[in-house]
Amino acid sequence: MTNSPAVPRKSPRRTADTNKLERSLGKLPDASTVAALVVMTGLPGSGKSHFARLLAEHWPAVILDSDALRKVLFKTPAHSKREHQRLFPAMHELIDRLLSRGVSVIVDATNLKEEHRGPYYAIAKRHRARPVLIRTWAPKSVVKERLRNRGSTIDGADRSTATLEVYERMSKDVERITLAHISVNTALPLDSALDNVLEQLQS
Repeated sequence: MTNSPAVPRKSPRRTADTNKLERSLGKLPDASTVAALVVMTGLPGSGKSHFARLLAEHWPAVILDSDALRKVLFKTPAHSKREHQRLFPAMHELIDRLLSRGVSVIVDATNLKEEHRGPYYAIAKRHRARPVLIRTWAPKSVVKERLRNRGSTIDGADRSTATLEVYERMSKDVERITLAHISVNTALPLDSALDNVLEQLQS
């Protein structure tokens, strides 16, 4: 008998969605003997995606960008509850697949509430992978400037369409992270924060 969390029951549509998401990833990084799960959390404009890409340049992992994957399943995303109920279970199943193959994963999504982060804790436990949580933030003045510049050449890899209005609305949903985590002020040079994360991953 085991204490590992049960694997959620799969549905044919979820499996089809997961297959579609996986095909969109392209070439995956090499597998390792011990895969890890990095969970980003932070408001729009906090620098999550930028830090995730920076981390992936120094550590072999596939980034699951919820904004990019949403567009794989929905041609014109509306960010509705119905979309959430299809996207995130498929992402969870995809993470299960990748970790089972030894492929490390970086989850790039807001993950503002414990109910959103909880499934990742369970997945990590199933695969005996310690979740590494990274909370990104920046002063509001910096965030406002970033959101104003969305869609420009400042960060062409940024797929988010969140506005300042969305930032203000989502600010009310932020819940304290119950597990140990790394807090990164992305308005500052990121070398020290990156070294800190890499040290935890390599330990």
